[in-house]
Amino acid sequence: MVLKIILMCFCLGLTACAPYINAGNKNMVTIYVPNTWAESEALALADKHCGEFGKVANLRKPRSSDQFGELYDYTCVK
Repeated sequence: MVLKIILMCFCLGLTACAPYINAGNKNMVTIYVPNTWAESEALALADKHCGEFGKVANLRKPRSSDQFGELYDYTCVK
């Protein structure tokens, strides 16, 4: 039982490490990336967002947001 609780806490902790959309519209999207190993997930998330408008994501620039993560700016292009 204790092992199940520890495993559940570990899994919940990992979900906080996933990239998420910080801001976006039909021309751009900014993705917050908490860890550099999640950069490919950020591109997939940006492509999904831009795909809603018939476009693909193109990385403009990564920028530092704080000591715990980075903001990645993507432009939605055809």
